[in-house]
Amino acid sequence: MDGHVDIEAQNLRVAKQLYEARRRRDAAASIKGLFGEPGWDILLDLFIARKIGTALQVSSVCAGAGVPSTTVLRWIARLEREGLILRTADQDDARRRYVSLTGKGLKLTTALLDAVGPLNE
Repeated sequence: MDGHVDIEAQNLRVAKQLYEARRRRDAAASIKGLFGEPGWDILLDLFIARKIGTALQVSSVCAGAGVPSTTVLRWIARLEREGLILRTADQDDARRRYVSLTGKGLKLTTALLDAVGPLNE
């Protein structure tokens, strides 16, 4: 064994752990919406989706963030203005829109996950 660490796999693992821990914390809180970092939650969700090859609809991102949809939609707009995410229309259903990380968003999220580093299993 050469001690090689697969950084991409490690970052995916950390992103999943952070996202799941935040969802568990939110579920355990008796006051809904008390905690929140919608921007970070959206980036984590989109990072995970990209790494596992899944497309996320705006509605799925809203449901996953654990805060009101209006809050998530404002954050999606902000992240889009910052060039971190991209919304695209579904070619088969004009009502459906997808959200994904841009190259800049992937780079930033990867850098943030690198800064967090590996978490205990």
